[in-house]
Amino acid sequence: MKVNAGKVAAGGIAAAMLAVLGVVAVQAEEVSSCWQDFDTLTDNEVFPDAFTVRLVDTYDDEALRAANADPGFDAAAAFKGDAAFGGPVWTIAAPGPNPTFTDQLGLLAARGGADPGDLAMYEGRNGKRHWMRSAVEPADFFMKNLRALTFVPQSDGSTRVMGADARSGYLQWCAEVPLAPTGDRPDQDTGWATGTTGNGRTVMMVGQAKGAKAGTSAIATQDVVTGKVTRRWTVEGTWTDVASDGKLVYVAAPGAVAAFKPGAATPVWRAEVPAGGEAAFRSVADGQVLVATRPAGGGPGAVTAFDATGRRVWSVGGSDPQDAIVSGGVLALHETRGAAAGVAAYRIADGTPLWFSAVPDLKTLADGGTDGTLLYLPGVGGPRVLRLADGTTQPTTLTAPVDRILVSGQRIVVQRTVSPELGWTIAYLTPKAQADSGTPAEDPRQR
Repeated sequence: MKVNAGKVAAGGIAAAMLAVLGVVAVQAEEVSSCWQDFDTLTDNEVFPDAFTVRLVDTYDDEALRAANADPGFDAAAAFKGDAAFGGPVWTIAAPGPNPTFTDQLGLLAARGGADPGDLAMYEGRNGKRHWMRSAVEPADFFMKNLRALTFVPQSDGSTRVMGADARSGYLQWCAEVPLAPTGDRPDQDTGWATGTTGNGRTVMMVGQAKGAKAGTSAIATQDVVTGKVTRRWTVEGTWTDVASDGKLVYVAAPGAVAAFKPGAATPVWRAEVPAGGEAAFRSVADGQVLVATRPAGGGPGAVTAFDATGRRVWSVGGSDPQDAIVSGGVLALHETRGAAAGVAAYRIADGTPLWFSAVPDLKTLADGGTDGTLLYLPGVGGPRVLRLADGTTQPTTLTAPVDRILVSGQRIVVQRTVSPELGWTIAYLTPKAQADSGTPAEDPRQR
């Protein structure tokens, strides 16, 4: 999966797994064509069982025994909590690459570390694995309102959309998307489909409809519960990315961004953005549209902010706009100033620089996470924790090396790859969830 921060979560394109809990299943023939894209996965080595950290010595699990022999895991599991991290809750040990987790409304969507076509869903609170599936092609999914949306690209650019229960993974419906992605590599470029629609019921797509005029694009809205396309219309221009705040529909392509009223063919406004090989939406919220642009091969680019009228408010360049985190009205970028590499923060409302904090061993800012108050960054000497408001350091006594951190609900999930044959994950309480530390140490597999 090409995880592209400007294109949401978010990687791949194409088929949506979702459905309201308790919705009656549709007839088998309506979803049978989708089974060639997804198969039930039974290999627990790809997505291991979760175990309660306080009981790790009581489990008979080969990978967990290997993790226990790692000094980093031993330190991470023995950690008791402080003002930055609560105590450890659950853990998994993988006899190979770690699964890649993404927070989805308190659930953890997972992709296989060795094969990005392998998919699973874990409960962020206790680590329970709900389901596993293996896709023929690499897949990606996001969620709306606890409905799991999964996109599966086909080599010819076509895509099926599937609906399934978020926690069981049970398929409910299957449909073909009503348009084809404009980009050359739909299996790597997901900006054409988005859950950023301003409501909890739909996904939105932009691309080329069959037989469409040159120089035009089609925009379609699809209901995530029924799978039905609720609206489709043609707009001026060739666009690769789409997002909406519920009032206007925003589209982008290299060199330009535009806004349309739903159903309108001509834009309300259109503006130029710095030329580059990629253009994508970094954020659409609070009357601000952040557009990230960078060369096709990656590297330094720019983030440009527009207001709802199309007025360019501010722009900041010189860093990779995809290596960024947006939270609490703040845009954090991975920057180098002089000889110091670190994190720079900007106020989204007006682009005002807020702070810069040197983080010498930070490789990728996007591998960090935030709870809206604290910014958690991975590091070989242990995690670094910064206050999002002012960049000051929040001390922590957790010193285990960490490769990746994300926050899911009231859990801070840290991951470490020890070797090609061993990776481990531990979920800690957030500072706000310290009161949960009295919860009995139950086995997550039994919940």
